[in-house]
Amino acid sequence: MAVFTWECDPANVRESIEFNTLITQFESGREQRRSKGEPRRRWKLQFRKDQDVANEIWDFYLARKGSYEAFEWKNPLDNQTYTVRFAQDNLDRTVMWKMVYQFGIELVEVI
Repeated sequence: MAVFTWECDPANVRESIEFNTLITQFESGREQRRSKGEPRRRWKLQFRKDQDVANEIWDFYLARKGSYEAFEWKNPLDNQTYTVRFAQDNLDRTVMWKMVYQFGIELVEVI
């Protein structure tokens, strides 16, 4: 399995957790709620890299075919390794004077 090794801006990591709750509403107005599986973590990461490193990350994204293929990533907040995938099938970046590349990616945990 591929490993995402590039470091993001550790001062700008957004972490969230999402639950999958099935809600059934009855005609009487009552509800039944059930949890569907384990909660899933998400991370939004920011990068500001030179052209060579930015292109390596770009190529890694292309090799995974966007959100298609999972990979391993070490979370800088807790130093745990997670199996994740990219959350979106599109990646864009801002290029400043062809010297600095700035972009963000979102990762979602694979359960």
